[in-house]
Amino acid sequence: MKVSEQDKEKTRIKILEASVDVISEKGFKSASMREIARKASVGDATIYNYFPSKEKLLYGYCEYVQQQVMESLKDIEDFHEYSLQEQLQQLTETQLQIWLPAREFLQEVFKLTYYSPVAGSAHLSATRKLFTVMITEMLEAAIDVGEIPDQPYQELLPRLFWDYHTGVMAYWLKDDSEGFTNTTQLIDKSMGIIANILHNGMIGKSLDLISFLFRTHVMTHFDSFMTSDNKDSENNDNSIDKVIKRRFMDAQKRSKK
Repeated sequence: MKVSEQDKEKTRIKILEASVDVISEKGFKSASMREIARKASVGDATIYNYFPSKEKLLYGYCEYVQQQVMESLKDIEDFHEYSLQEQLQQLTETQLQIWLPAREFLQEVFKLTYYSPVAGSAHLSATRKLFTVMITEMLEAAIDVGEIPDQPYQELLPRLFWDYHTGVMAYWLKDDSEGFTNTTQLIDKSMGIIANILHNGMIGKSLDLISFLFRTHVMTHFDSFMTSDNKDSENNDNSIDKVIKRRFMDAQKRSKK
């Protein structure tokens, strides 16, 4: 009997979710594909038809999370009415919210990527591509309606935002404040700075922001993770009232028709 694509996708998701439980409990090195297969109620050989290695499985879940983030944003009915700053902040907060049940799993992702950065970067390419599509969509929509000016070196911005989000997640993994208050404050403050930079089209200061975040906030926690402020910016005077941009991801939908 031929297995439908829908059934294959259900099995794939079941394996991914089982990997979160097993790897979170035992760690990446100690977890075995056989244990994950049994947790997912699939055959020992079947799991390799979906994920040829444990690394592919680990990073496959990252891609799955990114797909969930995209769908969550698309499901927000008035998301296209958000300001760019609100959209970017919603993206960041949605990432953390979806990762929360798998926080220990994400720690294993960071460990493996830290010790094998080249391989980790290659494995994360599909996840990074989805992230880049979302950031590019938000930036282009904001430029189309005049919310922000054309950005110099615009093609670099998705990569900068990827690095920013990586830094925020690394900080969040070490945040032991109640309700992750410190992470919330970091996001609020940095998003204000990012919004000002984009409104002024100052890519140079974007690079300074990333450097600032990693030097003063992220790397201290990242180093401790591996071994086991500026004054609040005022509201931008150049900010504009909320504008209605094209609906989120509409450009991609049209291209697929």
